[in-house]
Amino acid sequence: MTVPSAPPVDTTPKSTKVIICIQKMILKRRRQMTENYFVYMPDNRISAAWGCTAVSTGYSVIAPHSSYPPSRHPDDHHFSWSRGRILQAYQVVLISAGSGKLEFGNLRRQVRVTEGSIFLLFPDVWHRFAPDRRTGWTEHWIECRGTAFDFAVDAGLLHVERPLNPARDEINHVFAAIHDLARQDPVLHQLVISTLGLQLLALLCRPDDLATGAGTRLVDRARMILMERCGTSQSVEDLAAEMGVSYPYFRRLFREQTGISAKQYQMNVRVQRARDFLVNTDKSVKEIAGLLGFHSAFHFSSQFKNAVGCAPTEYRRTSEN
Repeated sequence: MTVPSAPPVDTTPKSTKVIICIQKMILKRRRQMTENYFVYMPDNRISAAWGCTAVSTGYSVIAPHSSYPPSRHPDDHHFSWSRGRILQAYQVVLISAGSGKLEFGNLRRQVRVTEGSIFLLFPDVWHRFAPDRRTGWTEHWIECRGTAFDFAVDAGLLHVERPLNPARDEINHVFAAIHDLARQDPVLHQLVISTLGLQLLALLCRPDDLATGAGTRLVDRARMILMERCGTSQSVEDLAAEMGVSYPYFRRLFREQTGISAKQYQMNVRVQRARDFLVNTDKSVKEIAGLLGFHSAFHFSSQFKNAVGCAPTEYRRTSEN
């Protein structure tokens, strides 16, 4: 009589099994991260409230001598080279490898797109783009709509006639995060993906010009000082001298960067701090005026009423009720 052999005993240590499992997960993740994908997402009221809703994103490796664009997108996003395309939202496109060209606008202006470039497609603006057949390219994109992008255009931070920008390492990192979340569950992570769209917008709006950047840093530093010293009587003229620039230059630069004068900004900071004192402390109007650098309680009350619409005592009484 033949005795059946016992099944082989797995003698692999538990710690080794865990390592093997983790390695398999990493390999699977790497394969997913190199696979082409695209997703479309619905409008979202919450993300719309902060000015940016991500409605599509994707990643594609276009091999050399391939037909372009791939015929796999919805009709309103697919385009032929002969007809081009017009979108109803903003689309940020990163080309991380390869090269090609972009044409846009009524005059069909053409720009060269090289590896490491990022270009922005604007709503209601005709465009078409394609990789060189010899090189192909790797494209990453996210499509967003919302008031944050509209405001950036209206404020002159984004320009329809200058859609091409060099990509920074930060932009690559943001797209990597977008792809990771979108591959997991785009609808579940839509709010976070939308905030990453806002982060891309911030990076695109950050000035590259050294002179512009220096001016922005000067104004940012001045704003910080005005907030820190809102309880002193330092004038903005003295602040300009402290920062090593003439007051006329400082006054013009501050208004260009913020939309208001430095004196008005200083007053706004003081009034906001006064609101905090009135609501959260029992300090008298005279004490608050002294803490915030006003010449007198009368001067403080007058400025507060001009800004808020009521006297400090009335504001405190209304807040308590």
